[in-house]
Amino acid sequence: MAAGEGAAAVPAVGKCLSIIRLLDAEPGAGLGLAAIAGRLGLTKSHCLMILRTLVAEGWLSHDAARQRYALAPSLLLDLAATIRRHDRGALVQDVLARLAEGIGLPCLLCRVNRDGSFTCVDRVQGGPAGAAGLVINVPIGHRYPADAPAQMRARLAALPPARAEALLEAMPVHAFTPATMTDKAAIRQEVEEARRRGYAIGRMEYLEGIMSIAAAVPGVAGPASLILQCTGPQAAMAAREAALGEAVLEAARRLARAAEMPGG
Repeated sequence: MAAGEGAAAVPAVGKCLSIIRLLDAEPGAGLGLAAIAGRLGLTKSHCLMILRTLVAEGWLSHDAARQRYALAPSLLLDLAATIRRHDRGALVQDVLARLAEGIGLPCLLCRVNRDGSFTCVDRVQGGPAGAAGLVINVPIGHRYPADAPAQMRARLAALPPARAEALLEAMPVHAFTPATMTDKAAIRQEVEEARRRGYAIGRMEYLEGIMSIAAAVPGVAGPASLILQCTGPQAAMAAREAALGEAVLEAARRLARAAEMPGG
């Protein structure tokens, strides 16, 4: 729901959208009723009613022989006009705004430059001043150094290991704060952790008292060409670390899908 809208959400609509998103993320021949209901925590009878409605509207197809449901091409036709009305910039801004609103923290999108530095290309505050009371005054065009901890680790984690190792080996690493990790063996461990979970963490390593969580946007103009991050007070973010990381990672995936949309 958009910020400021007072109307209550409609559960049935939410469940319908959850089914569409689930099937969109499922490769192959789709899913059966039991799998869909189980993954979404729905009763089979209620789930079946929604599935039948989506099939009747042409948004899902049903393979009667295999008892599988999948997205139907008609869904794309119904969405085509909406896609044409929104350029990629609007889609990116929407993803950032939803992320910032959902987690209550400022969010930045940075482009990776040829020299490995990071240029801010978009940013959104988490509410008027962020739920944590933090305002990030980073102008569009601001450049972070190549060894900015969270962005650097997210970038390296998205690259093939041999390429990441070569870049790290050649990279000068600076201590921005007393907490900055400069030992390359320790940084390698952080990169491996970021590769495993999908996002990197900088704990008070670029600005004192400030934590950042960053993820590479997959598949956009090659590996690790864009980095998405949220930033806030360490004290406010530490307890939410895993949930924030998953939110940033999911938003990065949405940004990748937005970049694949046709249009300008």
